[in-house]
Amino acid sequence: MPNSDPSQKIAGKKLTMTPLNYLSAARFKGVDAASFLHTQVSADIAALATGEASFACYCSPKGKVIGLLLICRRDDDFIMVAASELLPRILERLKIFVMRAHVEFSVQPDLAVQGATAESDVVVTDAFRPAGLPLNYAFLENTANGTGESFKAEELLNQVAWLGEATTEKYIPQMLGFDQIGAVSFSKGCYPGQEIVARARYLGKVKRKPVVVEVAENLPVQPLDRVEVLRENEWQPGIIVDSVPVSGGGLLLFVVAPAEPEASVVELKYQDRVYRCATM
Repeated sequence: MPNSDPSQKIAGKKLTMTPLNYLSAARFKGVDAASFLHTQVSADIAALATGEASFACYCSPKGKVIGLLLICRRDDDFIMVAASELLPRILERLKIFVMRAHVEFSVQPDLAVQGATAESDVVVTDAFRPAGLPLNYAFLENTANGTGESFKAEELLNQVAWLGEATTEKYIPQMLGFDQIGAVSFSKGCYPGQEIVARARYLGKVKRKPVVVEVAENLPVQPLDRVEVLRENEWQPGIIVDSVPVSGGGLLLFVVAPAEPEASVVELKYQDRVYRCATM
């Protein structure tokens, strides 16, 4: 789960790069780029200094998360990262709200999103660590191939689940734990869906939250598949948001389930079969 380490600028360090083929990047530039992004997403973009990054949610007017974003501030522009299958749609939607703002943005197909891990001989100039999370992201102009499964597993363990076509606009940020990874500011101004997101925090109670579990077998699951999780001798309904294979033939699952009881999951039921599992 997310730790309390402060944001770290990692540009200029020697890092091992892992291509993340499930993510794509867009570039935002112009004198109004910061203010435009700040009014459109759930994070406090105006507070980002050069070299810093933050996760953010792009929400519908009903407060449902259209897509999780990573927004990185460079010297004179911003890089936005989102799931490859959602980024074009997000940009098309953002264009509706440009109006008179002096901002330009487009997908950057030659800017590969990389997961930066252990030190190596490669010096990285564009690298960012979102505040409080042990995850490093970098951008290189290359076409290296790779699935990035090991890095994705680290993302899920830290409650970073990139939504896709099946899971877009299904949940408010708190149901996905995105408020716990710095993706939601409750002190900034308005953005699409802000009233509903804030109401869930101050006037209501979020009844569903994410739980990350590891199953010893690699199940043929898909996003939005229904499962049941066993906690404190009670079976509860859950919905799979994302998953990734892990070493040893197992599977890591990001599941939205009832928030209570806050107890470890010991078994998971999928398609009428019960699997032993562990809460991560």
